[in-house]
Amino acid sequence: MLKDPRTTGALVPSSARLARELAHLAKDAEHVLELGAGTGAVTQALSQVVDVEKLQVVELQKNLAASLTEKYPDLLVLQSAAHHALDNYPQHGSVAIVSSLPFRSLPPAIKTLTINSLLVFLNASPGSLLIQYTYGLGAPFAVPADFKWQQIKWIFANFPPACIWVLSKTADRPIVGPAPSIQRSSVARLRAPTEAEDLKKLM
Repeated sequence: MLKDPRTTGALVPSSARLARELAHLAKDAEHVLELGAGTGAVTQALSQVVDVEKLQVVELQKNLAASLTEKYPDLLVLQSAAHHALDNYPQHGSVAIVSSLPFRSLPPAIKTLTINSLLVFLNASPGSLLIQYTYGLGAPFAVPADFKWQQIKWIFANFPPACIWVLSKTADRPIVGPAPSIQRSSVARLRAPTEAEDLKKLM
């Protein structure tokens, strides 16, 4: 965390209790995409309830991705920024996105790109969900009116205590493609220079 505080959400890995709760929420999806796998606490829980061919793991930091590949040789582990993984993920059926990304500390450009990619992904994939935990009192990040956060539960047996949230596309609005406020291309044009600078620092 001291070396890379903007991409690390906590001093210690997620507790086994938190990891199990996240995995339980994802286990019935047709596919699972884990973002920000870190040291693999959530990966381990997911690997126990999700078939290996249904699970894809993403981690930005090279050394952590290499460690995950060594620890879980049968899993597909990608060393990649989350928004790149989302933009290139083959969407077939429902996908549970399980995220440990620290949205409150991400560099602004990376945060904007990642949120944009998540919303575009969920907009294009009916039935898919984002399962995200946070250490704050409010929702992980603001979303347009046609998306909805649901607060699931607090896990006090975690340091620090964590709250699990689920984000989905609201059922009462037609899915007709990305809304103007979350168009990927417009955000990319506005943010690309800063994104390149931030990614260079993070890598």
